[in-house]
Amino acid sequence: MPAFRTPYDTLLRVRRIEEDRAKAEMAGASLAEREAAGTFEQRRTDYPRLVRPPDAETDLVHFRRHHVSAEAAAASVTQARQALESAHEQTESARNALRAAAMRTQGLERLVDRAREERLAEMLDADQKAAEESASRKRKGRR
Repeated sequence: MPAFRTPYDTLLRVRRIEEDRAKAEMAGASLAEREAAGTFEQRRTDYPRLVRPPDAETDLVHFRRHHVSAEAAAASVTQARQALESAHEQTESARNALRAAAMRTQGLERLVDRAREERLAEMLDADQKAAEESASRKRKGRR
């Protein structure tokens, strides 16, 4: 006997694919956020060393060079912080998309399960009726 299929089975397969895609996007966003956090932490850690003023007296050229380097280090930390914030927003967006996809899939799974249970109940009821009719015919045949 072929497996019982509901009208929702194809849609359920599509929803599961959508959920799997959302999981993959969530994993990618989480990885990007962890990498951005690592970059930010590294730049933040390096910052004090890079902006520390020279120990001895220095001429104007070296002072300006150091100043430009310190500004670049500050800009680098700021850029890394902004990249981390952006990555975090993307992770949250992916998390919300995954949550929505999972809810859609779960709702449809309940419909499919309910349809299968109803089909099973119908089959059991039909089997029961057939068994009762068979038993009734046997009793009538003995009389």
